[in-house]
Amino acid sequence: MLSLTHSPVTQFTYKDKIYDIDLAFDTVLLYLQLQEDQDIKPETKWLQSLKLFFGKQELPSDPNFYLKSFELIQKVITDTPYGVKDQEERGVEATKQFDYVRDAGAIYASFFDQYGIDLNKERGKMHWEIFKALLDGLGPNTYFQRILAIRREDSSKIEDPTAKQELLDAQNYYAVDGSKTEAELQAQTLNSSGLSGLFDSLLGSAQKGGN
Repeated sequence: MLSLTHSPVTQFTYKDKIYDIDLAFDTVLLYLQLQEDQDIKPETKWLQSLKLFFGKQELPSDPNFYLKSFELIQKVITDTPYGVKDQEERGVEATKQFDYVRDAGAIYASFFDQYGIDLNKERGKMHWEIFKALLDGLGPNTYFQRILAIRREDSSKIEDPTAKQELLDAQNYYAVDGSKTEAELQAQTLNSSGLSGLFDSLLGSAQKGGN
């Protein structure tokens, strides 16, 4: 998570040698998209993940290097300062609330509106931790947060038929995975538990022999 006393992680030290790690927000987003692509083989994902984070650096043929480096990467990506409520407490919040690809336009517009930041100009520069802190800090009147509010609203609590139908239509339109009902949304949030399977796969590949 973002610290006010320490710089964001950009390097990994292993056996007295320093390796640069690219943790720009767009690199992390490409990585997350890569892991969700079911058409790509695990070993291919592993190699592409290495290229995303380490570029063309010469890496050691030591499985422990990959284990330790991706444990660090996992921590940077998934750490949150406030924790996550369990599913029973989250209710409708337990459904996937946003998607970085589908909501890219809303996120871009909201950053520009609230912070005056053009995310296209920040690719390769803005660290993931800074991006996440700014994303979490978007106000309720931003385009992105208004979409989230629509997705979170419970239609069963609305008695007026017209208002209820308007909400359902809006939820269908903004459905995060393109499905037509909230019940069809998968319970996938960007947190440590939600990403654990992705990292387990990567670490398993690392244990078989690095790059």
